[in-house]
Amino acid sequence: MKTIITISPEYQHISSFINTLPQNFQSQGTSIYKARNEIKNFDIDGKTFTVKSYKRPHIINQIAYGTFRQSKAKRAYRYAFSLLDKGINTPTPIAYIEQYQGLLMTNSYFVSLFSPESHILRELSDYKVEGNEDFLKALAAYTASMHEQEIYPVDYSPGNVLFENTNSTFTFTILDINRMKFGFVTEKMAVRCFRRFHMDKSLIEFIAMEYARLRGFDPEVFAKSALKHHTKFFKTEN
Repeated sequence: MKTIITISPEYQHISSFINTLPQNFQSQGTSIYKARNEIKNFDIDGKTFTVKSYKRPHIINQIAYGTFRQSKAKRAYRYAFSLLDKGINTPTPIAYIEQYQGLLMTNSYFVSLFSPESHILRELSDYKVEGNEDFLKALAAYTASMHEQEIYPVDYSPGNVLFENTNSTFTFTILDINRMKFGFVTEKMAVRCFRRFHMDKSLIEFIAMEYARLRGFDPEVFAKSALKHHTKFFKTEN
């Protein structure tokens, strides 16, 4: 088996930990998420590192990743630097690992610095608009800022956004960034970005209208379309 490992220059001092991850991932670390992929935290030299092990792709994607397409781990690593360069918070990229059998890519891992934010956007499932206007406006502004910088997260969902409230100043950190589009974000693209948000429709409407004002779109038209995509997504999911 061939293994390719890329480590950020600033973290070469933990290369022994990175190099042995494929052998040690299953038996070491603390699992914090396990479904299609698995995410674990590892404490090394006084710091916590988060490692995402991607599920082995099916045979067609094994060929694609092994020949002409970048792996999810490599994209997550490279995209993280692009986001940070534009002032968009995402966990600091540390390394990525790819394993191959011949021309087939079988396993991959993405290593980042652990994000200490204490809240995740899933909490909005219990929120109401009243009393949370400042937070919802901040979320709309955060989303608009990304789009205005030509960053469009394809997997923009409540499970992939962390946030912190410090003296009524809200900061956001985006996770799971291996699927991104870079380029001008049209209104047609933008109205679909909130469709995965599992929350009351009144929140979707409020966020969408605020977003539209910031981007110069018609708030009523934009919100109506955003709600349509939101309803369609969850009908399909169910």
